[in-house]
Amino acid sequence: MAIKRQEKEALIQQYVSALKQSKAVFLSSYSGLTVQQMERVRRALAQEETELEVVRNTLLRRAGREVGLEEQLTRVLQGPTLAIFCKGDPTSPAKTLVALHRELEPLNVYGGLLGERVLSQADFELLASLPGRDVMLARVVGTLQAPIAGFVGVLSGVLRSLLYVLQARAQQLQEAAA
Repeated sequence: MAIKRQEKEALIQQYVSALKQSKAVFLSSYSGLTVQQMERVRRALAQEETELEVVRNTLLRRAGREVGLEEQLTRVLQGPTLAIFCKGDPTSPAKTLVALHRELEPLNVYGGLLGERVLSQADFELLASLPGRDVMLARVVGTLQAPIAGFVGVLSGVLRSLLYVLQARAQQLQEAAA
């Protein structure tokens, strides 16, 4: 279906805005999905700080030209495309998409962009296997906290030993005075 020039320009500006706001863009084929299945995908990804858009590849390339990503998009775009623009942590939507692909085979992420880096399907699957941002932060905090906790334990052990020596000496002096 042909669209008017003004509508194309509006779509390009919408894509430009989405590309600028996104930390990652996943590109997926969607041919063969029913309307109900597509709604299920939208609902599942709505909780993930994402924006789904069935895009026109040529218009997305033109939007990519405006943000400096035309070459990367040209290398990865193929066939009818569902673009998933990730505004937050990209690992969580990636995990959701992998889980949805297990149930809905036509939904197949074939590539994307992570920042300015082109993602292949294998890169996407690797990204989906990574722990989320919150898990990674918890691991970093735990790693930083472990030596500090050990140091506090050593210092409290020294203080505890000193306290035991002082208590024993006080007990000796009380017995000698009695």
